Amino acid sequence: MSKAQFGSGALRAATVAALMIGASLATASAQDAPPLPIDTPAPVAPVAKVPAVVPPAGALMPEKVPLTDYWKSGLRFESADKDFSLFVGGRFQFDTVGYLASREVHDNIPGTNALDNGVSFRRLRLDIGGTIYKNIDFYTQVDFANGLLLTPNSTRTGNATYPTDVWVTFKELPVVGNVRVGNQKPLYSFEHLTSSRFLTFLERSLGFDAFAEGFNNGFEPGITVFDNYADKRGTWGLGLFKTTRSPFGWNVGTNEIEVNGRLTYLPVYEDGGRVLVHVGVGGASRDLDDGAARFRARLDARNSPSSLSPLIADTGTFNGTRQELLIPEFAMVAGPFTLQAEYYASWVHNADTGTAANPKPRGTVFLQSAYAEAAYFLTGEHREYNREAGTFGRVVPKERLDWSRRGFTGYGAWQLAARYSYLNLAAANGGVVNDLTLGLNWFLNPNMKVQWNYFLADRQTNGPVGNGLIQGFASRLAIDF
Repeated sequence: MSKAQFGSGALRAATVAALMIGASLATASAQDAPPLPIDTPAPVAPVAKVPAVVPPAGALMPEKVPLTDYWKSGLRFESADKDFSLFVGGRFQFDTVGYLASREVHDNIPGTNALDNGVSFRRLRLDIGGTIYKNIDFYTQVDFANGLLLTPNSTRTGNATYPTDVWVTFKELPVVGNVRVGNQKPLYSFEHLTSSRFLTFLERSLGFDAFAEGFNNGFEPGITVFDNYADKRGTWGLGLFKTTRSPFGWNVGTNEIEVNGRLTYLPVYEDGGRVLVHVGVGGASRDLDDGAARFRARLDARNSPSSLSPLIADTGTFNGTRQELLIPEFAMVAGPFTLQAEYYASWVHNADTGTAANPKPRGTVFLQSAYAEAAYFLTGEHREYNREAGTFGRVVPKERLDWSRRGFTGYGAWQLAARYSYLNLAAANGGVVNDLTLGLNWFLNPNMKVQWNYFLADRQTNGPVGNGLIQGFASRLAIDF
C-alpha cells in the first residue's frame, strides 16, 4: 500500500470513529434529560436584558398610562398619580309646560311660538373632558336641543348642534394661577356661573335672560385668567372676549371686544359650608355687535326650544355703540335654608331707538333688573358651595330613593323655593315685568331630580295692548352624569 493510500484510509477511519463517539455521547445525553413534547421548540440561549431608558422630567412619556374607572356622579377614569383623567357626561331636561292668560295677552305676546301649552327638551347635552399631564384641563360640550337653523326661504327650521363649553385650561401657572382659552361663560353673575344642572328653578331670572344670555346662550369665545385667594375664601377672574350674538361660538367684525371680570369673597364660612355668606361683584364693558342692541326675556317656563319660545318683554333691535354691565351678588346658606339675590344694571351708550328714516337718539339708556330667592330643604340637606368657582354645586340627598319589586326605601331630598324677579326695559320700549315663582324640587339621588314650578307674571308694555297677568305651570324631569 502506498503512503497516499495509507493516509487516505487513516483519515476515513478517524472521521468514522469521531462520528461514532459523537453519536454515543448524544444518545447518553438524551437518555439522561426528560423527554420534550413533540411541538416544543429548540431551546434558545437567553439574551441579556437592556436597562430601560428613563426620560428626563418633562419629556413625553412613551409608555401607556393605565387609568382606573369609577363612578362619582358620573363615569370617571383616573391614573394613580392623578396626572391623567377623563370623564364622559351628559344631561337632559324634559319639560312639560302650560299657560293661562287673557285672550288679549295671549294674542299680543311677542316671540315665534304662541303662548300655548307645550313639551320640549330644555337641554340635551353630551360632554367629555379631563386632565392631561397634570396641569392641562380640557372640556368639550355640545347641545342638541336648542340650536335651530332657518331654511333659505325661512319656511322651516332644523335642529343643529352647537357648542357650549369648549375650552382648554392651563392650571397652576406662576403669578396668574389659571388661564382658560375657548368658548366659555363670561365672568359675571352668580346664577349664570352656577351650572344649569344645579339651578333651584327651571329657569334663571328675567335679568339673566335679558342681560347675560345675550342671544349666544351665555357662552362666548375668549380667554380668561382666574384664581382663588385667602385660602379659597375668595375668587377673582378677568376675561377678554369677542362680542357675539351667535350660539355657535364665532363672530367677525372690527373691534367688537368685551372685557369682563368678577371678584367674590366668603366673609363667613363655617361647618364645612353648612353656614356661609357669599358676596361678590361682576361686570363687563363691550362693543355692541354690528352697533346693535336688543334685550328680551322669556317666561319662567318655556314651551319650546329657547329661540322659539314666547317673550314676556322685548326692546326690539336698536342702535348703540357700547354697553356696560354691573352685577353685584349675594348668597347665604344657614343649614337647610338658602338665600340668593343679584342686581343687574345695564347702560347702552349713544342709543337710538328710532329708524333710519325717523331717528330717536336717547343718549345713554339705563335698563335694570333684580331678583331674590329663598329655598328650604324639608329633609335637612344644605346647598353645596364650590369654593373653586364661587358658585353653588350639586345637591346630595342624605338618603337617596331606592326601590325594588318589594317596595321603596329612602325618600330623596325635598326642597321648597320662592323667587321674586323684576325687569325694567321701559327706557328702550321693552316694558316692565314683575314676576313671582314658586317651586318644589325632589332630588331622587345626586344625579336625578323632578321639579315643579308655578309662576305669576305681570306684564306692562310701553303700548296699549298685551298688558296683564300670565300664569304658568311646569314640571321637569332631569338627569345628569
